[in-house]
Amino acid sequence: MHANSAAALRRGLHLTGWNTSDLWVAAVAIGGAFSHRDVGQITSGERRATPAEHDILAAAFNDYFVDHGEDHPISYWSELQP
Repeated sequence: MHANSAAALRRGLHLTGWNTSDLWVAAVAIGGAFSHRDVGQITSGERRATPAEHDILAAAFNDYFVDHGEDHPISYWSELQP
């Protein structure tokens, strides 16, 4: 699921127009304990996200979408296809 996790998170970057810094700020704002480097490595696929890390990053994206009147298009770990 590692590749699917990175792909889902990259999709979030694309859909929001965010860069890694934007995602890092959003993730830290909701309680994620990430370094900026962690976020870059996870979204690039250089480092595997744990299920909890993936879900925090997905939640950061999905909060953005809900705030803009949309659904939550970024899959959580349990929703990723194997």
